Amino acid sequence: MLLRRYIAAAALLALAACSGGGGAGSLPSTGTSSHGGSVAAQAQVTFTMHWNNDGTNSTSTRTPQYVGATAQSVGITVNGGTEQFLNSPGSTLVINAPVGTDTFVFTTYDEPNGGGNKLATAAITQQIVANTANTISATLNGIIASLSISFSNASPNAGVPATVNVNVAGKDADGNVIVSPGNYSTPINLTINDPASSGTLSLSTNTLSGPSTTATLTYNGGTLSSATVVAAATGVASVAATFAPTPTFYQFSIPVSTNRPQWIAAGSDGNMWFTENPGGAVARITPAGVVTEFTVPTANAQPQMIIGASDGNLWFTEFSTTPSPGTSKIARVTTAGAFTEYSTLFAPPPPDNPLGLVDRLDGNIWYVANGSSRVGFQGISSGVAGETSIPTANSGPFGISTAPDNNIYYTESAVDKIGRIANLFTTQSEISLTTGTVPEQIVRGPDGNLWFTENGTGNIGRLSPSSFSVTGEFPTLTPNSEPVGIVVGKDGALWFTENGLDRIGRVTTGGTMSEYTSPVTGLGLRGIAVAPDGSLWFCEPGTGLNPGRIGKLVY
Repeated sequence: MLLRRYIAAAALLALAACSGGGGAGSLPSTGTSSHGGSVAAQAQVTFTMHWNNDGTNSTSTRTPQYVGATAQSVGITVNGGTEQFLNSPGSTLVINAPVGTDTFVFTTYDEPNGGGNKLATAAITQQIVANTANTISATLNGIIASLSISFSNASPNAGVPATVNVNVAGKDADGNVIVSPGNYSTPINLTINDPASSGTLSLSTNTLSGPSTTATLTYNGGTLSSATVVAAATGVASVAATFAPTPTFYQFSIPVSTNRPQWIAAGSDGNMWFTENPGGAVARITPAGVVTEFTVPTANAQPQMIIGASDGNLWFTEFSTTPSPGTSKIARVTTAGAFTEYSTLFAPPPPDNPLGLVDRLDGNIWYVANGSSRVGFQGISSGVAGETSIPTANSGPFGISTAPDNNIYYTESAVDKIGRIANLFTTQSEISLTTGTVPEQIVRGPDGNLWFTENGTGNIGRLSPSSFSVTGEFPTLTPNSEPVGIVVGKDGALWFTENGLDRIGRVTTGGTMSEYTSPVTGLGLRGIAVAPDGSLWFCEPGTGLNPGRIGKLVY
């Protein structure tokens, strides 16, 4: 139960009488004014106190306010003079006050005679007039000794704008919640602590002057792992409440149900772009989920991995194997849907069948040729291209990434190896992984290591470029997860697709693992990418009669 801890309206009644009436019975005394200076007339002032709705005001025409049960005394000073006390259950206290303008300070305590803790206080300046009844009304401000804070909803669905109440309470020294009509003895200040500087949160006010002032927190629906709102007041320990939206999935249909989304990347236009195989198209999807498909010029191109490159365009690989021997190309598409295709250099059989690709920021797009076990590059604007063989034949290279040492690293899914190359025509190095690992996509992590998916073992691997060795393998939470795609999230963690379970996994650079299950299962999961707003977009190719979709996870 909230205890009202204020004196207001008729809570204190001061009656000043200079002669006759009011029980004074004699002329007022004279002496030195509490303001200093010459002698001033004094008036006897009677204060009437109502303790805890004691019923003594039942005939009053004024609206009463009461102090809480723990208040045991009230102290009164006039113009900074000696404090005088009225103890509960006493109802009146008579003191002298100079005629003229006086300042009265009222303070409640939780022990008699001003002992124990101060609970509330107020300072009132009022003109005291001789030969008349003077009424002094005081609304006490609760003295904050501690704070509490919470939200009406601390975990709304991520991705949907929401406004929630910030429930802040100032408490007095006895732990009672301070309520209206008074203010706080010192304002409560609110601040947002957002480690990711996401810009997704805002407060309706940063200052609460009293219990009647309320605050709301507005979330714009963007990517936010968690943040806190901190409440602080002078001389009081600050408190914080955590706001963490619930990670939420959204799914979008494909215009042609037989097209199967494969890999996805963020475009320079703020949209996401993905490949469709079969379907032979590259498609654009807006943040609102509107899909536009662009057919690749080469028939049966079977587009695969796609990246947003430094030239502002999207680059992707064409993995075509039919009609035999198929066509192997590196292709570019502008954000307006205009294509340029470049045939790879190795003449089949076997065909190159390029798969993974990366922008090294050296003016070239580097790729691995899954069919011919080669590494190559295509100049972004120079037109120059080159290829070289990987030391192990039939290695089935899958993913490719740059690293802080400026080397190129690639996975060899068919032989459980990871390779490294500095430039074409330089010596390549390989390390062997555990048999059955089946490494697939690889990405440069925020910690300077390379992180890769182990489709065969259900692990996420970590490779150190400096030692060229695997320094950690982290099992997914559920067996048979078959991780495929991997990307660095806005939160600095590694996010990956689990094709075998229709889940999105997350692993921190320290190895802490978590999983999120897609609401529609049985579609499979492939590529994953981060949108400009930090949300995660992924491809669900679909299986059998189940059409493919594009998924989005907001956290």
